[in-house]
Amino acid sequence: MVKALFWTLASRLSIQFFSFLRVVVLARILTPYDFGISASTFIAYQLLEMLTFTGFTTALTAYKGEFREGYPTLFWTSLLRGIILFFLLFLFSDSIGAFFKDSNVSFAIKVVAISFIPSSITNPIFIVEANRFFRFEKIFILEFSEALINTVFAIFLGLYFRDFRAMIYSFLIGAFAKMFISYILRPYIPSLSFSFLWLKRMLSFGIWVNLTFVLNFLLRYADRTLVGKFSGQHSLGIYSNAQNLAFLVAPQLSSMISRVLFPYFVVSDVGETEKAFLSYMRASLFVGLLFFAPMFFWSDGVIRIALGEKWMDAVEILKPLSIASILSIISNTISPLSQGKGKPNLDVYRLAVIPLVFLLLSLLNPRSPLWISWCLSFGYLASIPVWYLGISSLGIRPSRILLSLIPLISSVFFPFLFPEGILRVLVSILSYTLTEILLFKGMGIFEVFRLKIPNPKLP
Repeated sequence: MVKALFWTLASRLSIQFFSFLRVVVLARILTPYDFGISASTFIAYQLLEMLTFTGFTTALTAYKGEFREGYPTLFWTSLLRGIILFFLLFLFSDSIGAFFKDSNVSFAIKVVAISFIPSSITNPIFIVEANRFFRFEKIFILEFSEALINTVFAIFLGLYFRDFRAMIYSFLIGAFAKMFISYILRPYIPSLSFSFLWLKRMLSFGIWVNLTFVLNFLLRYADRTLVGKFSGQHSLGIYSNAQNLAFLVAPQLSSMISRVLFPYFVVSDVGETEKAFLSYMRASLFVGLLFFAPMFFWSDGVIRIALGEKWMDAVEILKPLSIASILSIISNTISPLSQGKGKPNLDVYRLAVIPLVFLLLSLLNPRSPLWISWCLSFGYLASIPVWYLGISSLGIRPSRILLSLIPLISSVFFPFLFPEGILRVLVSILSYTLTEILLFKGMGIFEVFRLKIPNPKLP
């Protein structure tokens, strides 16, 4: 497990490092309005991306038969999807700009729509094989290269254009770079064949994965959409960067460990599954706490250091968003377990609760970005009971689940006994560490690295 997690960790850390670097540098060059235009653009882009996500690469990764026969169908389906999405987003760009009441959004969407073409043919065969055979060092090369190229061009173009175009053009350049690199890492020329049998097989699994991605979109962008619609691009820029900081680690952490544990859970027995899941959960919570503590207990310092004085309006928004982030880490742990055990519907049930609660509450005051941020926290909180029932049904003992949450509870409430500021951050981290050591005689983050993964037969 050490090698697989090392490369996955390196990949996720590189993505987050370059993402954070882009935000920090561009926040000092561009304005909140520019970030608002970029956020509105990617709301539209990601909506179309998530609504049409096939989940076919995940389906082939989990398929227990001769999965290579599905390669041509996977490739041609991906290409056709990309072409259709390009035309759809381009055609509706003016309508989307009218929705956000800004013509710059229309222009930006026309540019970003082009990226559907290279993204669709970023080698899907490479993705399947890298995940199925634990070749995460190759995924690291691909993702590191894309993040580096995106960041370098974003900073360069930011200094040149001094407006939102820097983020839009650099994203497009990164998409083309990722496509070319994927075929260098794993050359592939598809045959001129297509199987409706394979399409049906992939759809039967992929439809649940698709629903997961759609719901994840709602979680990631529904709040930004409301802020952009009712409060304008300036407020959206403030809110968007507060959310970027609060969720700096949560989605990447979940993606990182899930990438390794998803194929692990496919083949593990009941005892191995429980041990791996509980270690995974505790490791995720510890890493999440390292980011949650400063975001919540020292939010003004984080904003001042990361973004600068002109972004101080984001301080109060950052607090509830950081709560949403740590709750999302708990909630997201069900994803690799449910998919690995062939029950992706459990993940969908859990995810469905969050946007439902969020949207119902947000309608009470949609013009307040602060209220919107609290609604997101309430949504994730509402998902925890569903998460608990889901993982319990997959063989994880309830008593062990509750015990694993005690260190986090102590680290959230104990710091309030101390003065505000950096001291609370230190107390929170120390409290978590000591509680976990006392309860489990060790740390979950080290236990994950000691797990032994299957030794698949390489082709």
